[in-house]
Amino acid sequence: MFKEIHFPKIASTHLYALDHTKVHAGEYVFISSNEQTEGVGRKGDPWLANGDNLLGTFMFPLPAKDSSNLAQLLAYSTIKIIEKLALVPSFKWPNDILLSGRKVAGIMADIKDEIAIVSIGMNVNMQKADLDKIDIPATSLSEELIHHLSVHSLIKDLLAQFFSDLSLFQTKGFDPFFTPFAAKLAFVGKLAKSGAAQGRIAGLSPDGRLILDSNGTPILLSTSSLEIIE
Repeated sequence: MFKEIHFPKIASTHLYALDHTKVHAGEYVFISSNEQTEGVGRKGDPWLANGDNLLGTFMFPLPAKDSSNLAQLLAYSTIKIIEKLALVPSFKWPNDILLSGRKVAGIMADIKDEIAIVSIGMNVNMQKADLDKIDIPATSLSEELIHHLSVHSLIKDLLAQFFSDLSLFQTKGFDPFFTPFAAKLAFVGKLAKSGAAQGRIAGLSPDGRLILDSNGTPILLSTSSLEIIE
């Protein structure tokens, strides 16, 4: 299992992990915090989720078999624990988890010194007044369920689910997860663009790339932001 390290307040659990790869080499670690003063998302944008929410970073030795789907593996594990709450999450490529079409969680991954660093921020008990301050449509678990949730219990569930999934991933790669995960892809059939690329979302490739259909020609996106046009 993961060794837990908790800070009441920290600049960023992700930045802490990047700065402590030598200290935690060979270990399976989960760093969490109640508040991040410099939390960032995948594009470097501030992550506004302080308070009674799930903010954390996983550190573990880089899997030898495959390291290309680490963020999507954590997204899969997160979707599984959200589904246990009788909710229906979906995955917006490349790194967001949605409920009712609104962002409830974001994931980012880095590799440093042969250590995988995979972080998650999930809105657990964020209230509507704070959600409205976010510049994209956002929600929280408590807003969807209309009751308060235990962040501690959610962390325990996520640690167990991700450790189980990671154990399988280390031997089999992403293959056992691909079909159920691809079925969670949001906005299939919608027109989208990423940089100069534009087309309708057709699905995911087994290596985690997004497939756009541009008038019958498939375009594979490796990593970028994605804008839904219609």
